[in-house]
Amino acid sequence: MHTLIEGSITDMENGHQYTEMTDAQRERLDQYGYLIIEDALPPAVVGELNGAIDELYDRARKEDTLGKGGDLNMRNCIVAHDAFLQLLDWPATIPLAWGALSWNIQMITSHLIVLPSGPEPTEEVRRGHGMHRDGGRSFVEMQEPHPRILLKIAYVLSDQTDPSSGATSLVPGSNRITGQPPRDPATGWPYGAIQMNLPAGSAFLFEQRTFHSIGHNWCGHDRRTIFMGYAYRWVKPMDYIQMPKSLVDRCSPLQKQLIGEVGDALSYYLPEEEDVPLKTFLEGK
Repeated sequence: MHTLIEGSITDMENGHQYTEMTDAQRERLDQYGYLIIEDALPPAVVGELNGAIDELYDRARKEDTLGKGGDLNMRNCIVAHDAFLQLLDWPATIPLAWGALSWNIQMITSHLIVLPSGPEPTEEVRRGHGMHRDGGRSFVEMQEPHPRILLKIAYVLSDQTDPSSGATSLVPGSNRITGQPPRDPATGWPYGAIQMNLPAGSAFLFEQRTFHSIGHNWCGHDRRTIFMGYAYRWVKPMDYIQMPKSLVDRCSPLQKQLIGEVGDALSYYLPEEEDVPLKTFLEGK
């Protein structure tokens, strides 16, 4: 059961009030390939998530599984700590995913990146920006122009307002181009590239066609971000095959859809009502 209140939908089962995508947001996403969600997470949740990251980072350090520069790059992080499950259907952001795609979606990745501060990069290192599109080989094997098939919601969990904080860079409007974006020969960077220099608690969304890259961090503190990816249910997940029963048992019906739980494999292509509660939820609003 749910109610509609001034552009939001309240799910009476879990008490969440989901803010619907506006026409302006949809137009901006179509035009530029990204959206910024200010104050997406309250300070208490940011603190809870950072506490979970501290635990995981300390564990990885003790197990000697950190990267060479002390970075933590954890795929399918949703199973690593109980605190992360709430991001799966976070009310301030998940409606943007189903608004951009449809009710026929699931999570395809949950990716935690902790990038410690290091030395200031040289000009040569900065030129190697690594701008890319998401989707693995999809952008190679699909004909252009590519359709939108997946997107990511990035949760900023450390202050990334400093240009030296390693914030994600992206190229607005590159979701609508074919081939590579043109580059400035002086810097090697695509023309018009911008940084997501946002404070902790912010979020931003970008689709797979939008060229983007991770930055270099020399601001003096860790850069922490969790990326939650969503795609049509007929797209395979990036970092899991099936979620553990311990996680499934904690999930609401909507969350079970989002982690790919189905009664029949054919449902990924021909959805059964019981496997896509989001469809009934949205059609009944």
